Amino acid sequence: RSMEMRSHVVKISNQVAEMERQHAVASITLQHLEGLPENAVTYRPLGKCFVLERPPVLAERMKAVQAKNEADAVGKLKLRQQFIDRLKENEKQLEELMDQFEKASQRSGGASAAAVKH
Repeated sequence: RSMEMRSHVVKISNQVAEMERQHAVASITLQHLEGLPENAVTYRPLGKCFVLERPPVLAERMKAVQAKNEADAVGKLKLRQQFIDRLKENEKQLEELMDQFEKASQRSGGASAAAVKH
């Protein structure tokens, strides 16, 4: 179970890193768009082709996508923290269980050694 949770944490961390890269690319693209005149020829991707779009419209579309990605990243970070907290809790429970097992084996080992002496 711990291994599964760790893999989820890694997966979510990778997704957050990808979102951060996309955010950086979008920020750079927005900076370039702001420097263009309104009548400049710009295109946005649409599947396997490109569609002609004015820079202000394209910039607004990119800002909306960027805001959505930021919200998604916050949600992913919260989910990642929940997995980390659960993982710590599971590890703590496992340590407690191992301590109980060790104490029980010491008691039973000590009792059998005393029975052999008598």
